[in-house]
Amino acid sequence: MRKPLPRRADMVVVGGGPAGAVTAWLAARDGLRVLLVDPLRTGGRIEGLSPRLHRWLLSSGIGTGDSVVGPLPRRVDWAGVADSANGEYLVRRDRLDAHLRDAAVAAGATLVEGTARPEGQTVDLGDGQRIEAAWVIDARGRGAHGRDATRRPGFSTIAISGACRGARPAGPGISVTALARGWVWTAALPGGEFWAQFSCDARGDAPLEARLAAALAEARPELGGIRFDAPPRAREAAPVLPAPIASLTALLVGDAFAAMDPLSGHGLFWAVSSALAAAAVRRTLAARPGAASEALCRRYIEERARETCLRNARIGRDFLRQETRFPDAPFWRARRDFPDDLPAHAPREEVSITQGLVLRDGLIEEMEILRTPRSPDGIGWLGRAPATQVWRDFQTTGPGEAFLGRWGPAAQALLAEMSPR
Repeated sequence: MRKPLPRRADMVVVGGGPAGAVTAWLAARDGLRVLLVDPLRTGGRIEGLSPRLHRWLLSSGIGTGDSVVGPLPRRVDWAGVADSANGEYLVRRDRLDAHLRDAAVAAGATLVEGTARPEGQTVDLGDGQRIEAAWVIDARGRGAHGRDATRRPGFSTIAISGACRGARPAGPGISVTALARGWVWTAALPGGEFWAQFSCDARGDAPLEARLAAALAEARPELGGIRFDAPPRAREAAPVLPAPIASLTALLVGDAFAAMDPLSGHGLFWAVSSALAAAAVRRTLAARPGAASEALCRRYIEERARETCLRNARIGRDFLRQETRFPDAPFWRARRDFPDDLPAHAPREEVSITQGLVLRDGLIEEMEILRTPRSPDGIGWLGRAPATQVWRDFQTTGPGEAFLGRWGPAAQALLAEMSPR
């Protein structure tokens, strides 16, 4: 029986992965009494980390500890084209999660080891203790949501992954290879560590280890002699659209709210960005209580989640459609039409001004935004400058020295936004 905890907190966060830990860190830095509940499981996996999220983790001050490797060169064998022009960061998830939880504790949160079940504004811990909180955040991952068919595609994808030994890659690097039964992602780290992941249909009669080994042998026959340090594990990997929001003070974040197909490459970015969205809702409701703020916050988080998830689902769909070598393979045929036939980025040739929801000084508000060929969903700011103000000045003066001198980097950013992707 653990030491009794306070019966009430300002916030309880259930789940200590990136979404939950960043949520707890942001709230503790704002002065809230935060409990962060996590089972602190051992073991982990290697994942890709987008440069954009890597920059945010460093610039925000939370950092990455010793979890990040790279960037490493990436080789892609997709749609019959071999490409090795890109690079990618890798992150050790167990180390990143531990680092982010430690950052939350350093900011003032209390870490509680164990499991918990959130229910409205209360959280039941596994040892029978019950805690009430003004804010309850569910960050338990995919296991937190039900099997609502309206949020899921008509197929089930798993990612079978494990650490390997006996691999003899030419050097550190990442590879992505399309196969008839799915696709394989491998990561060779400096020092000889080798990680493999096979994204495939959940249905299959062979054991996980046999399925992963067969996929590796097909994708990277030059490696040979692969053995696994431990039995490979499988996790659900199909996209899941956002859950309905029942309460703005009992929010879901990360994969508990919505989940990305790993093919889109934005899983970790979504986890952290959903934590930032939850923090914006919390700060806005605290600073401007009332029905108008509640309506604004609900619009912000629902629209943002739906647009992000649909966009990333369409990105994954478009990658799948590019691969035409296996037109009759069940894996590819089942996934070519989810979520719809709309473009991942709505085409836009003109620049226009409309109303939209933005963050100003950390609070949600509605203001004029600029829709551009590169940002059809709209942007509020170019650096620290209001995007619409820069655009109106450009329309008056043109791209001359006066415009560039007045706005500096914001002027350059506007000119880039006006160019199609």
